[in-house]
Order: sequence, then C-alpha cells, then structure tokens
Amino acid sequence: MFKDRKYQFVPAKLPETIEKMHLNVPYMSGKRHQLDVYLPQGPGPFPVIFDIYGGGLLFGDKSSLKLEPSLRFLADKFAVVSVDYTPNTTEHNVFPNQISELRLALIYLNNHAEQYHLNMDDVTVIGESSGAQLAVLSAASFSSNVILGDAFNDYRIPKIKRVIAMYGPYKLDQFKSEFTTLGLQPKFSETGTASAFEGIMLGNQAPKLVPDLVAQANPESYFTYHMPPLMLIAGKHDHVVPYLQSVALSEAYQAKVSPDTIETVWVDHGDHGPKDYNNADIHAKNWFSSKEQNKKQRLKGVAFY
Repeated sequence: MFKDRKYQFVPAKLPETIEKMHLNVPYMSGKRHQLDVYLPQGPGPFPVIFDIYGGGLLFGDKSSLKLEPSLRFLADKFAVVSVDYTPNTTEHNVFPNQISELRLALIYLNNHAEQYHLNMDDVTVIGESSGAQLAVLSAASFSSNVILGDAFNDYRIPKIKRVIAMYGPYKLDQFKSEFTTLGLQPKFSETGTASAFEGIMLGNQAPKLVPDLVAQANPESYFTYHMPPLMLIAGKHDHVVPYLQSVALSEAYQAKVSPDTIETVWVDHGDHGPKDYNNADIHAKNWFSSKEQNKKQRLKGVAFY
C-alpha cells in the first residue's frame, strides 16, 4: 500500500544559478514548520516561486529532489522557497491544517520580504501531486476569504498571483471511475478506500462515503472570480492520480472563474512524479510568457509527445 512505502529523503541537486541560501528558517513554532529560501544572482527584490512538495500528505520534505523543476526558475531571476508542513498519519489526520501552515509561511515571508530580497506582490505557488492540491486549495480559499484548518490566531490572507499545479488530486471520490474511463489500472490497489492516501486525508474513510469532506478538499468549492490564474499539468498515463482530475478542475475553473486565465498541459506519455515533467519543454510553457500579458486570449491545452 502507498501508506506502507519506505520513504527515503533524496536531496535536490542545486544549480549553479543559486547565489545565496537561507536554510531551515522557522516560519512558526513547532516541528515541520521551517522553510528554505534560494536566491539568484542580482540585487532583487525577486519574484517568488513558493514550492509545495507532494507525497500523499504522508511523506516528503522540503528541498528534496521534487524541488528540482522549481529550481529551474532561478535562471529566470526568481527566488525559490521550499516549505515543510505537517504530514498526516494513519493515527492522526491533520488535513486541512496544512493550508493554515502554508498561509502562515507566506505571511512570514511577507513580513520578512526585505530581509530575503523578495517581491511578495509577485508570488507563484507551485505544487506537485498532493502538493498541487494544497497549492490550488490555498489559492482558492485565500482568494475567497475562507480560512481552512486552524487559524493559529492569525486571520491575515496572503496574496498569490498565479498557481502552477502538476498532476494533483482534487475530487477525491472519482479516482476509480476515472481510471475505468481511461482504461488504466491504478498503481495502488487500495485506491478509493479508507486505506488509500485520499481516504486517510478524509479521516480514514472511503471518499465515496463522505461527500461533505470530499467537497471541503476540492479547490473547485472555493472558486470565485477572484481566483488567480491557473496552469494545470498532468500526464495521460498517470497510474496514481488520473489526469481526468485535472481536466475536471480545468472545466470548473473555466465555468466559475474565467476561460481566459487558465492554461493546461496534458503530457501524452506522462506518469506520476517529477521525472516526466522536469524538462525544458514544460518549463518553457509557463505563466511568464507573453500569454499572461494578454488574458483575453483563450489559452488551450498543449500535448507533448
């Protein structure tokens, strides 16, 4: 089962474009509440990439190999921030408190923007897998002024300018039916049950049995016209999270927010994990192109072969 995997931390390979690092910076008290800041060459202030790793909300650490796609942005003169948060366990589910932790991390960076040479008016949140769910859920709830999780006595709402979400889970009760539609066999046989990572996230309950909790975890529930621009990336051969999760979220965004501020990238042979997405082609298809300057243009999906 996914929850029984042996996790081993593999550090990210750090590029030569890093000029300075601030490591293990506490953004609030408590275990797992630290972040790393990587700065490019130059005086700043730098626009910010705020990276959220995935791992089913059960595994993961800041500055692991999953950070490598985001580290590419250092060459584009972005600061890159990698943040830790509290994982779930089968004995203690903390979701959606991770959203409040990420909110306080962004508030900390905003309060210390001058110290770290950050332009916090230009923050891009990037997440992969369950980190993508946290990324979109953060942006959607912040922009609709909804506090998810423990507020920790701080109700300030940080600003997010755009979101890039890679192969994330969003509507947690649809995995099995979507895999059937795609003709794919899930990598983990417990998919859709209380023992799956998505079931653990919902309090060790099968998603089909708790529609209210499924709705709470779905970013679509918080979409308003205030939602930032969104880029969705997913692979059509993903055996962990069906890419139809991203397709459905894209359709909801277009209907509830705007068809003009979303871009989708469907990778024809992409599976789950950063390996199939950490390349120059996908890096070039981002929100920092001329497309963002012309939001009246309808952005269409791009397939890579």
